[in-house]
Amino acid sequence: MQIAPVTLENRFVRLVPFDIDAHAEALRDMAERSGQRLATWPYFNPPGDWISVWVKAIRKRAEAGTLVPFAVLTPEGRFAGMSAYLNPDAVSKNVEIGMTIYAPEFQGGATNPACKHLLLGHAFGQGAIRVCFNVDERNARSRAAVTKLGGVQEGVLRDNRVLPDGFVRTTVVFSILAREWPGVKEGLEARLAHFGRED
Repeated sequence: MQIAPVTLENRFVRLVPFDIDAHAEALRDMAERSGQRLATWPYFNPPGDWISVWVKAIRKRAEAGTLVPFAVLTPEGRFAGMSAYLNPDAVSKNVEIGMTIYAPEFQGGATNPACKHLLLGHAFGQGAIRVCFNVDERNARSRAAVTKLGGVQEGVLRDNRVLPDGFVRTTVVFSILAREWPGVKEGLEARLAHFGRED
């Protein structure tokens, strides 16, 4: 399994390797507009400049190879959000999809299923046997979205992460296996067929 920065696209979105210099300001603007929607975001820690800390973490992890981040763009090139592969394990052929965030106007439409269609398809196409999602237990919306994608809940990691604001997070783990991908793919394509070109 080889997970590397690539460009992925379909009729709804274009995923390009996240460029700190080119995309950080758009990410900051999106995060500031999202406000309390990000209350369960792992880096969310107002009133300080938590966004700069987050951007530094993206750069550090990308350089270390533990994060392969993508900017999510509309077909017209508008910044819609970001998503990433985390902790790719070439030996065990496992990878996580996470650090996913969309601008408020791109939530609830075709953007998320279109992105997941691309990211899951690419991961399994590169030889992944398991793709996982780790979701804050408090984030009911994200848990529902992963379930709707076809993710299977594997378990709950109780009090497994201390967040910057001191909150002790419990994480719900979901996964999709390579043998499940054809059915998940069919479901995603059926959902996307209901959308026009724009969300």
